Amino acid sequence: MTSISTTNIYNDAKLNIIYNNSHRAKKVTLKVNQIDRNIRVIVPGHKAFPAAKKFVEKNKVWIAHQLATLPPAQPFEDGGFILFHGEQYLLKHISSPKEFIVDHEARLLNVYSPDNSSFSGRVRRMLISEARAELKRLTVYYANKVCKEIHKVSVRDTATRWGSCITRNGLGNINYSWRLICAPSYVLSYVAAHECAHLVEANHSKDFWDVCSEIYGDVNRPRQWLKHNGPLLYAVGAKI
Repeated sequence: MTSISTTNIYNDAKLNIIYNNSHRAKKVTLKVNQIDRNIRVIVPGHKAFPAAKKFVEKNKVWIAHQLATLPPAQPFEDGGFILFHGEQYLLKHISSPKEFIVDHEARLLNVYSPDNSSFSGRVRRMLISEARAELKRLTVYYANKVCKEIHKVSVRDTATRWGSCITRNGLGNINYSWRLICAPSYVLSYVAAHECAHLVEANHSKDFWDVCSEIYGDVNRPRQWLKHNGPLLYAVGAKI
């Protein structure tokens, strides 16, 4: 796959556009990536990049509208706010050797870094670490409820799914988005229960939802939260 990156200016906004050539694609498609806020253009193998660029030019209004509908970015900056456990927490750079100190009462995230240039990366790593620990705990809890064993729990920056489950040789491998640590605790619990229910039913049939409801409870509240607030999770760590 051939890739070309360009930067355009539209209505004083900088648009980072990435063109990817794909022999599988049948037509030119546009998509705004919620994580990096770049515009990704899939170009069929038989199409030339100049033609794709004209297509982008014709759709600049649509692109600008898509970007405008995204929640405000919450970059990892000292003194900035980010969503954490469903609440807005203040990020604070500290000189303490303990890398990550959470003050829930003050809604404060104290993060150590030797200098400002490494602060963003350390915030990201600490959030991933928090997500991994919490989601592993929840996964074991719900896996026990369905009498299944877990082989591996992974945490990644997924663009489309909050979680996924693969069963091999009777053992479950479950992947989660680390961004779930930014959601309310009941949402993390629901996603863990949802994926563990897939250890029993590898589909979204009525039987699956019966298992999910049995081990978690009312699934409507967390599902509605993700439906309406999912984009907020992708805004965490996004650059302005």
